[in-house]
Amino acid sequence: MHPESQWALSQAELEKLPGFGRDHAANLREAKRLLAEAGYPNGFRTALTNRNIKMPYVDLAVYLISAWKKIGVEAEHKVEETATWSQSRLNRDFELLLDPYGSTTVGDPDEMLDKFVTGQPENWGRMSDPVVDDLFSLQSKEMNEAKRIQLVKEMIKRILTKAWRIEGLWTTRLEVRTARLRNYEPMPSHWNNRRFEDAWLTAK
Repeated sequence: MHPESQWALSQAELEKLPGFGRDHAANLREAKRLLAEAGYPNGFRTALTNRNIKMPYVDLAVYLISAWKKIGVEAEHKVEETATWSQSRLNRDFELLLDPYGSTTVGDPDEMLDKFVTGQPENWGRMSDPVVDDLFSLQSKEMNEAKRIQLVKEMIKRILTKAWRIEGLWTTRLEVRTARLRNYEPMPSHWNNRRFEDAWLTAK
């Protein structure tokens, strides 16, 4: 969830989770320990399938690959044009996938977190955890906002602890518009309100 939304974990809450502490050296030591515990004391080789668009895809991948090297994980960067990347994603034909996603509406948890629910069409990694599924269902039906926020935070903590997904970055939308523009209402997502068929420019 977006860090500035009411659904997000606070910085203090995040720092209690694995890998989010401020002691970077300690985080690296723990990552290496976990790799060794899992049977990879010298790391391993893998591949990161990515879309051939510089920002946020390629730039973020370059950062991730360089960071993984510090714990012994060597990732091949497989850059694909959009149609091929989309098909690889649809077919689940990847080891690791860089797939930035966001909200097409208002960033509601139902829209943002369904990707971690068993059997959902955009659950590209086929992640499955009955606890996550139950929390998603409960928060979706909860009418009390404070209780819903708590359920969402529990779900986020569970997902981050399992390390199914690495949250790389959040972007902020900026628009520069002429004062001549009329009948245009900016939306919270850059995917919406892009057609302009009802907008116009005044003469001055």
